[in-house]
Amino acid sequence: MYQDKIKKYTPLTIEDVIQIAKTEIPQCFRGNPWEYCDATGRGLEHGRAILETEEQCSAYMAAYGRMHRHKLDYALDKAQDKGNFPYDILRNGVEIFDWGCGQGIGSLAIIEHLRNEGLISCLKKVTLEEPSNVARSRAVLHVKQALGADSSTLVEVFSEYLPSDTSFTNTIQSIEVIQPCAIHIFSNILDIESVSLKGVSKLITSSGVKHIVLCIGPANLNESRINAFKNYFKENDLQLFADFRQTKFGKHPNGKDYGCLIKSFTFSLTSPESVLHKYKYFAPIQMFASFAETKSQNTTLEDGAFEVMAPFDMTVHKGINPVLALISNLISRGVPTFASKKVLSVLSGLTSKKYEKSLKAIARIQKTIVEAMISDRLSIQSGNWKILIIEDDTNVANFALQDFSEMYNHLVKMTEDFNDRELPSISLFQTESTSADDIFDVVIDVSVDKYADPENVVFSKYNVRNDCYFIVRSSKSVYNQRIFYTTERIKYKAFVEKDTSGRYIVDEEMVSHLRYFLNLIFRKEDFRPGQLPILNRALSLKSVIGLLPTGGGKSLTYQLAAMLQPCVTLVVDPLKGLMKDQYDGLIRNGIDCISYINSDITKDKEEAQKREFALTGSQILIMFLSPERLSIYRFREVLRSMRESKVYFSYGVIDEVHCVSEWGHDFRLAYLHLGRNLYNYVLPKEIEGMDNHISLFGLTATASFDVLADVERELSGSKSYSLEDDATVRYENTNRLELQYYIHPVDASETSKVWDVGEVKENVLLDTIKCATEKIIEIQNEDSIAYIKKRFIERENITDGSKIIKINATDLYTDVDYNWYNIGNTETAGIIFCLRASEMSNLSVPSIANRLNAYSIHNYSTYKGGDDTQCQTDFLNGNTHLMVATKAFGMGIDKSNVRLTLHLNYPSSLESFVQEAGRAGRDKKMSLATIMYSPKKFWNRNARTNEWKKYSADYINNKFFYDSNFLGEDFELFVMQLLMNGLQIRISNEEIPGIDKTVFGNSKGILQFINRYSIGTTLTYYISYIEDEHVLDEFNAHLSKHNMPLFNTSKAKLIKNERGFSYIKDYGATDYKTAIQKAIYRMCIIGLIDDFTEDYSNGTFRITTICQDESHYYKYLSLYYRKYYSEDRVVTMINDVKQIAQTEGVIMACLKHLTSFIYRSIADKRARGILDMEHFCNEAISSGKDWKETNEDLKDFIYYYFNSKYAREKFVTYDASVKQEIPFSLKDDTNTDFHLETETTSFDLVKKYMRVVDADIVNNDAQKDNVKHLQGAVRLIRRATADMNPVLNLLNIFCILFLGQQENEMLEEEICNDYEEVINYYAQRNMLKLLDEYTNLLVIHAAIDEDRKDYLQKLYKYIQLRKHLNSLNNIISQYI
Repeated sequence: MYQDKIKKYTPLTIEDVIQIAKTEIPQCFRGNPWEYCDATGRGLEHGRAILETEEQCSAYMAAYGRMHRHKLDYALDKAQDKGNFPYDILRNGVEIFDWGCGQGIGSLAIIEHLRNEGLISCLKKVTLEEPSNVARSRAVLHVKQALGADSSTLVEVFSEYLPSDTSFTNTIQSIEVIQPCAIHIFSNILDIESVSLKGVSKLITSSGVKHIVLCIGPANLNESRINAFKNYFKENDLQLFADFRQTKFGKHPNGKDYGCLIKSFTFSLTSPESVLHKYKYFAPIQMFASFAETKSQNTTLEDGAFEVMAPFDMTVHKGINPVLALISNLISRGVPTFASKKVLSVLSGLTSKKYEKSLKAIARIQKTIVEAMISDRLSIQSGNWKILIIEDDTNVANFALQDFSEMYNHLVKMTEDFNDRELPSISLFQTESTSADDIFDVVIDVSVDKYADPENVVFSKYNVRNDCYFIVRSSKSVYNQRIFYTTERIKYKAFVEKDTSGRYIVDEEMVSHLRYFLNLIFRKEDFRPGQLPILNRALSLKSVIGLLPTGGGKSLTYQLAAMLQPCVTLVVDPLKGLMKDQYDGLIRNGIDCISYINSDITKDKEEAQKREFALTGSQILIMFLSPERLSIYRFREVLRSMRESKVYFSYGVIDEVHCVSEWGHDFRLAYLHLGRNLYNYVLPKEIEGMDNHISLFGLTATASFDVLADVERELSGSKSYSLEDDATVRYENTNRLELQYYIHPVDASETSKVWDVGEVKENVLLDTIKCATEKIIEIQNEDSIAYIKKRFIERENITDGSKIIKINATDLYTDVDYNWYNIGNTETAGIIFCLRASEMSNLSVPSIANRLNAYSIHNYSTYKGGDDTQCQTDFLNGNTHLMVATKAFGMGIDKSNVRLTLHLNYPSSLESFVQEAGRAGRDKKMSLATIMYSPKKFWNRNARTNEWKKYSADYINNKFFYDSNFLGEDFELFVMQLLMNGLQIRISNEEIPGIDKTVFGNSKGILQFINRYSIGTTLTYYISYIEDEHVLDEFNAHLSKHNMPLFNTSKAKLIKNERGFSYIKDYGATDYKTAIQKAIYRMCIIGLIDDFTEDYSNGTFRITTICQDESHYYKYLSLYYRKYYSEDRVVTMINDVKQIAQTEGVIMACLKHLTSFIYRSIADKRARGILDMEHFCNEAISSGKDWKETNEDLKDFIYYYFNSKYAREKFVTYDASVKQEIPFSLKDDTNTDFHLETETTSFDLVKKYMRVVDADIVNNDAQKDNVKHLQGAVRLIRRATADMNPVLNLLNIFCILFLGQQENEMLEEEICNDYEEVINYYAQRNMLKLLDEYTNLLVIHAAIDEDRKDYLQKLYKYIQLRKHLNSLNNIISQYI
């Protein structure tokens, strides 16, 4: 029946074969033939099964025919940028040799292309080689039918096998070529390990004149065999016309990507010897390994290249043991890389030339040993290895083997699955002590001075088991790439255990093994505090978010973990400068298997492609990227395809992970999709029974509980990570002995505008720098340093005598040149943090640069985040001493001698300030962080609420950026409506399974077709964000009528408000792209949009939606709210959404409720962060204390904010009244995941935590310290809580009153605002009587005196009067 169907088609094409094959398999498999299974249980095994039946052959063609045709068509394309196939040389006659032809698809492809080129008459003969009778008979049928009944082309067959290195039985040894040109097709053949590459090279050169060789295969580890096949031919006689490799070549209908490797070359034959090397055995394998004491800047791969010759084919690799893969990678991690200190010590007495040669020999011996083990020639099951190593003028074999054994055994002892696989004992033999009867397990003949001579190599001198004989020589040139093995991840044993009190107990034995690699790779003697708990989770393949203090070695944690996995690690960095800084650091540590791709690199398309190919080609172990690169559809698909190409990942590192929270919601929304992108597209090797997603590895030096909670929420969720409760490891210490703080008051009393304050600050800039310099010099006297240390010890509550002695012995002193900013030779450096990057603004990088020039200060660098990193290099290398930068320079930059940081405007949060100030004092010497602050307040109108308030210039400047990112609920909903129903966009069927052709159409918004397809259908949309200004102006006309922000256009800048002033200044404006992207993100939360990527070159977003029942949107929204609230609370919230849906529809109801929630939680949280900084600065300049005392108060503010004991989960304290420890975590008690709302807002919690000043709770602590801890906890928890909680407000008032801070105008205002919220809350619930009880508690706990008991009553009246006044003002502004 199959033959009858085939014979109906003349000429037959590959597509015809595929269509007919589909009809020949059971109906149940026609839609998914790759899942075919016959009655006996035989399937296709992902295309690797031996085809024994007609039905199997049909299933294979139906499943994989188009994939093979795609590759063949590319290889046979004559375009230079594709296959570059030389059709011109076929005109005098050609014949085809289709090796391992299967069903003849390769021959069919050539016939189709010859027919298209008008050359079909030139084809005289087709030879089909295929041992399978069923497949071979089909191949003959297909080829004859493709040629046509009138064709005179001869079709012959070989039923024998291709040559093998293990057997000559039933194999082809020679051919006869009649025509002037022969085409040899090796499609998915040469990567088969049983095929002899040497034998095939002899076979195709046994006859003929002109030969074209097409080598086609998958882009995976076995491609090394295709590359090695070319090495049997003399390079000068070979013309390579196509060299193509792509891991993401296409997508199979089963959803998996497939890669493609094409090596096509021609040669002209006079005799086999004219084109083939006369190898007695096999082509040598080029490897790379070299050791050194330090990393030179000028080394290349050529310095570490050498060749290994063996009496067996070393390209044959079966399953690679992860430990062996890792050892091999470690040896080759850098060219050169660091030798162990033990090796360096042993060789230290040699001359420099002998020293260098000996290090090379050791590296080559170790690399050869591990390759012998990988090749299964050297068995670990043996009780003893008898090893003979032949050296010329080095004598290092014993050191090399001892060093190798030490590294290997340290490694396996740490692993869970391989700790019983230690090396056998080793007996090393010298050549002079061997006899003719000796049989060795391995023989290595190694020389650094000699070059490889594979044509005259001899392996018969010594007896060796399993042909495990290697001759190792230097290479004259580099002809291969350095390839690293990637396998399944290694799971390590625990290095620390957490006890019931939350302390980490170190397993010293396990840590000693890990310490070995710390020293070997990074030359560090021991771990810093906090590093081990982070590494413990990462190396056990669990996700971790780690906090370490500035200078605490956070980068080393992921770098060590990355080097201890036989996989690729992807590192997401927020800034180019940070990428380069870490890249340079790894290079200095002898690790050069690293790369980065950023906007500087992508400007050079060829260089970007080269780096991407290096990544997909397993030449890179650590790759640095920006979060935006993971939002590029093509690149993301390339990453996912790497699993199919057998290149695997281990970790997705997010460095400076606080950016997920602090930048994600503001101006880099790509951060909010990082969790999903890493989870779904950056993949490890798939292992049954394991979590087959890479481990998430987040790191930061500064993040409060609030920021961390936000980070965890954004990185977890549907189709993303599920972070465990203990995923966060905190070892953060913002209480830095060496770092001092100074708020420099700026007198702006004569100014009338916010802008003018910036001018005043610039005018006094030089004076401020001088003042800060004087202060850092001033504080370095004996009394001041003693006071700093005393307060440090008190703050940390340190009682351990040895620790106190160590702190008091710490040398903080450092010389600071008074005129450091203006002299050439100084050890003092500083950073000025500017508010803006724009050239049109004051307090900006260009503006400050101009000021410095005016002061004749020229020894500075500038940095705005997107700059060329050379300015960063100049500063880090000491060519300049002053850096003028935006906050982009505040992360990860490590320069030890930064003494001063100067903020022209306070940052938007305490987290940001500590992060940026932390650039100073990294050498643990005295340093100073200064903020220029003016308390002068200006009236500022909120255009959306028409409310007027007075704020400082610093606050207003930060509020401007805040308002630019949170433009109002109405505006965001308007943009969402546009996206859903108003924009003209393109729609595509490309994600719908089973389609033969991608079709594009037009859609008005993304909802037009969502109900026209069956549930589960994926629709794809392309949305341009480069919109015509005329269209945007039409939108703006509507927006301005409703007092909403505008899209940025030329005309928008000219629009005036009702008072004749700039409309944008009142209501704000945003880029169209930013608005659309934010709307997309909101829709992703409710599940309306399933995924989105960005095409930066074409200015489009690609989004996908899944047609689904409307209940799905409730489910997704519920999952998002569960990140914030208890299940009961979420049920109530969703019921509210359902009420809105009765009039608005389900989708709009979900979006409205979500947007309102985001503005209540995230947006308000941002505003509170700005207010915290205002309090921080205002308290300092209004304290009336000496600046050195105020410095300690500022440290208290920071310390208790970040380290409050009452904000720690599961914190307990001793209660003397009950004589036992009791839970005392305000964070736990107000956590809505574990408690009902009635419990988290209960007045009983107010009574409980006001006891922090009672003798029963104070114990050995100080009352004020406890209150400061409580105040810090309240600040943190309030920022992390979406809704107002009266408990937190009342406790905050208690803290301010107890500490006597109410005299500060701002804190008095805070008391008013907090109390007003509590009054409103209790009034709605008829609970106002609790305020009388609260007043009594304030007296009992000494927050107010008895004679001031009426304080809250007066406050209540003041709040009522203020409400009336605001109402009157609103009436006046509206009607008069």
